[in-house]
Amino acid sequence: MSDKNGPIDFQIIRDMLYNDDAYVKEFCDASVISFSEFKSNFRKNLMEEDLDTLRRTGHKIKPVAKMLKLDPLLSIYEKSKLLLMESDNPGEKKKQYVKEMDDYCEEILDQLHQRVDK
Repeated sequence: MSDKNGPIDFQIIRDMLYNDDAYVKEFCDASVISFSEFKSNFRKNLMEEDLDTLRRTGHKIKPVAKMLKLDPLLSIYEKSKLLLMESDNPGEKKKQYVKEMDDYCEEILDQLHQRVDK
């Protein structure tokens, strides 16, 4: 079975964690929690147009997202920040970004769950 059936390339994780299955599982378990919290907080912060809290939410996930090369997540996050900084009425755009982030995070979480359940 391929290691790349979704956004995450698990070879990056294995290389980083000395190919130790226990470490990889622990990393995946922690990532499920992190990405679940991020997804929920991103939605709440964007819908409430709370830029400061959105930034704090992003700062928690950005290092892992960069390390795992999850560029779509970073892109949606950056577009959302710009939207709140530049628009007085972000309306439909913020709903679109929430949906994009929800969908992408679901792909990540599905892939992590499959890995953890192996």
